[in-house]
Amino acid sequence: MRHPNRAGQDFATESQFNITRRHFIKRLSSIVGGSSAIALAGTSQVALAYSPRKDSASQAGKVLSKAQMKTLSGVCAAVLPRTDTPSAADLDCHGFIDHQLAACYEASEHQAVRASLDAIDAYAQKHSQRAFHTLVNAERQAILRKIEKRNGFSEVQKAQFTFVKELLLFGYFTSEVGATEALAYQAVPGGYKGSTPVTEDTKAWGSMNYY
Repeated sequence: MRHPNRAGQDFATESQFNITRRHFIKRLSSIVGGSSAIALAGTSQVALAYSPRKDSASQAGKVLSKAQMKTLSGVCAAVLPRTDTPSAADLDCHGFIDHQLAACYEASEHQAVRASLDAIDAYAQKHSQRAFHTLVNAERQAILRKIEKRNGFSEVQKAQFTFVKELLLFGYFTSEVGATEALAYQAVPGGYKGSTPVTEDTKAWGSMNYY
């Protein structure tokens, strides 16, 4: 999932960002629905080989600082909160995102995530006098909605946050809980169910379909 065409580019606008990211391989839905596309990337095994940790929000990551990891944990908990299934923070999606950034993405994309998290925490500090990760979920969600509406945030910041959300959703729905509890799970390839009767006199298929 390297993106050489992104090297050295700035996140100028949301539309430019989405075009160059190819809608995060068709806006994530094709990734979750057809994750075999990930296997085309040479770094896929490294990227997906991440074991959740309980302490990832309390220390610096491979790409993100300790403060940014705390903010990202709060974002994960707000975007996909705990219901009858664990939250994205419970599943350490913040740790997965940091690992994914290190394994698959360019420096410009690292900076986009850092900038998004710093802007979110700065807004919380200014308007709530508290760090974003210390707020309750309703307060966190109110700030994130402001980003979506560009209320106090720029178009670039909205685009950067969209990228963070896409990574978050990818991490959640490719986790064991996300894939088997939040989604309806169907084992692949599953069992074999023959649908064509075969007898001793049944002919093998010819090769005309190849021409």
